[in-house]
Amino acid sequence: MADDERLNPASAVSDKQVAELEKRIDDLKKEYILFFNGESKLPPEKKREDLERAVRKLVFSGAKTARMDMILQNLAQRFNLYNNLWLKKLSELEAGTSTIRKKKAAPPPPPKREKQSREIFVTLNDEETFEHFVAAYRDLLPGGGPSEKEREKLIESVKAKMLTNNLVEARIFVSKQHGKLSIKIKK
Repeated sequence: MADDERLNPASAVSDKQVAELEKRIDDLKKEYILFFNGESKLPPEKKREDLERAVRKLVFSGAKTARMDMILQNLAQRFNLYNNLWLKKLSELEAGTSTIRKKKAAPPPPPKREKQSREIFVTLNDEETFEHFVAAYRDLLPGGGPSEKEREKLIESVKAKMLTNNLVEARIFVSKQHGKLSIKIKK
């Protein structure tokens, strides 16, 4: 038994509960991805509702320490982000503004170098698609492209923009206009 568990047995239970909820969130995320890719016929609504209740119950039960309170708040925010994304996509499906697409075999190859604009498909589920984006960005940039630090910052900013707009997949248009690079993100 660890020293922390002997000093405060209640925190060990909370750590286990948090770890279990994190695993359930990840499992539910995988199930929704399968549903939205057309590999599953029904959305896992019952599991989402059960998980929503469990997260709410754990958050409102109160944490014994400030550390645990912060962990619980982060867990709740993570679940709420996914939950809002799933509910939005489901309502779009019901309204007919979105369709379930079968999972593509592979993302399209990087575009040819002759063009002054590029279209890149990216998905939060595949880090390699962001590498295609950076390659296209480098091709259009006169100085050979961003440094490693700038590259990470560029990828993180695109991911943040996608999460802000509840996009799991997007098309990014990188073009050179009037000597400057333009980046546009679309569904």
